[in-house]
Amino acid sequence: MSSKKPHFGFIALTLIAESFLIYASILVKISEVSPIMLGFYRIFLALPIFALFSISKKGFCLPQKRDLLFMILSGVFFGLDLLFFNLALRNTSVANVNLISSLACFVLVPIGLIFFGEKLRLFFVLGALIAIIGVFVLINGKNALSVANPFGDMLAFLSMVSYSGFLALIYNLRRKYETLQIMFFSGLGAGGFLLIAGSVIEGFSLPSDSKQWLIVALIALFGQVLGQGFFGYIMGKISAQLSSLLLLFSPVIAALMGYVILGEYISAMEILGIFIILFGVFLAQR
Repeated sequence: MSSKKPHFGFIALTLIAESFLIYASILVKISEVSPIMLGFYRIFLALPIFALFSISKKGFCLPQKRDLLFMILSGVFFGLDLLFFNLALRNTSVANVNLISSLACFVLVPIGLIFFGEKLRLFFVLGALIAIIGVFVLINGKNALSVANPFGDMLAFLSMVSYSGFLALIYNLRRKYETLQIMFFSGLGAGGFLLIAGSVIEGFSLPSDSKQWLIVALIALFGQVLGQGFFGYIMGKISAQLSSLLLLFSPVIAALMGYVILGEYISAMEILGIFIILFGVFLAQR
């Protein structure tokens, strides 16, 4: 695929999707449901919505067998991502998890170059380097105010690798199939994997009361239907390079949402890191 300059609307939609995903991660932090089963319910509650809208679309048809297997396989990677991500959120801060997840660009960019024939542009390289510097500035600001948990950070790293695999698999599928169709069949793979893993590791369980069901429903809505659905949609609209670079906005959004929702203090170093990342992404999409 040749390099292409993205429309600003797709970039804005990416940032909105990231905001939904980070809000869902905050809800995971406060939920009393066990983390792996929580991942299963996130998928399970979203599947009927994806199925309903996918089947109602004009020209709906089942994917080819090979593509169907890739969709289900991508779902297993996404299930692994949710497993490690939710466990990480129970062992370290929301900010740390999103900081590490934002480094998916180190995995996605080589995939785009090797498998999808994307060209590496000079402005992208310069912008990426500047944005990565901004991430490290933001990390240093966080380290001065919070204590990182090495085990939780390791789980977040495994989540990032799994999510990169998911994005790489659906990237090419997005050119042939509708987002809702991909999200439904990949959801079958993710839901099946998480149900088995959760039942074996944690034991099958249900949310204890209506409040917990509401939290689970909001996680499914913001994390899966809106956040993941939007992100799946834009994967076929912008390059793997830019989509991976936009993941560097996650620590920016996490810092801002942490301040607004949780009252977490934002240091001057973090603010500097935010502006460096913004400039890097602006330069990279030129």
